[in-house]
Amino acid sequence: MLVKWDPYTEFDKAIDGLFRRPLALRPVWDDRNGETTAWRPAVNVYEDKDHLAIEAQLPGVGMEDVTLSVTDRTLQLRGERKHEHEKQAEGYHIREAEYGAFSRSFSLPAYVDPNLAKASFSNGVLTIQIPKQEKAKVRNIQIESK
Repeated sequence: MLVKWDPYTEFDKAIDGLFRRPLALRPVWDDRNGETTAWRPAVNVYEDKDHLAIEAQLPGVGMEDVTLSVTDRTLQLRGERKHEHEKQAEGYHIREAEYGAFSRSFSLPAYVDPNLAKASFSNGVLTIQIPKQEKAKVRNIQIESK
């Protein structure tokens, strides 16, 4: 029996296999500092009239394992989720929790003052609030009638 060979079929299988590997086995490249990290915590970035805020989801990370730094207009969040209890892998059916070092960088807009930034940590969520400079805040102008 003669079968038509399609070289792209083998290529598709190889590419598909890359995406089916567990996430913990695929390191994430952090292009800002050239480090390879095991995982990247999810973040929410939002602003209100007075602040720019960043919330980082850090379940299982202790406050003492997190560092924040600012250089020029870049906020750097680094830390590590430690693997406290090494358990035998043979009993697991699914193992999605990721451990190890992480690093996230955020370019800060010119209208915030990173020198006045404040951070709090509660229930596995790190909240960073960076106040806006006075000149960037919305100012209402009174309209006079003539």
